[in-house]
Amino acid sequence: MFMDELTKINLLYDFYGDFLTEKQREIFELHFLNDLSLGEIAENYGVTRQGVYDIVKRAQDILTEYEEKLGMVRRFAGLEKKVEKILQSLKELEPGLSEDYRIRIRKICDDVASLLKEGGE
Repeated sequence: MFMDELTKINLLYDFYGDFLTEKQREIFELHFLNDLSLGEIAENYGVTRQGVYDIVKRAQDILTEYEEKLGMVRRFAGLEKKVEKILQSLKELEPGLSEDYRIRIRKICDDVASLLKEGGE
């Protein structure tokens, strides 16, 4: 695929995590975002390791199903590649321009890059 598995899982969660139940979100975050083992989570919740595994697996399946149907992560990755190419092209133009235009290009690059990093906020 276009990215490592952990990055893919985290992106899927970013895009579709709201579709999980509260318990699925909590356990998913503990495992993938806070790096707790299944055993640690099981101990904290008073359930079996297998129970935690089942919740994590089900959450991953749900996220994957949404991606298969909606393709938002795939489209985001494609958009990200296109934006990176545009930014690179702008940076290549910079040396031949006057200082005023270089400052303007840097501002445009910063604005465009922030769209990817922060969702435009």
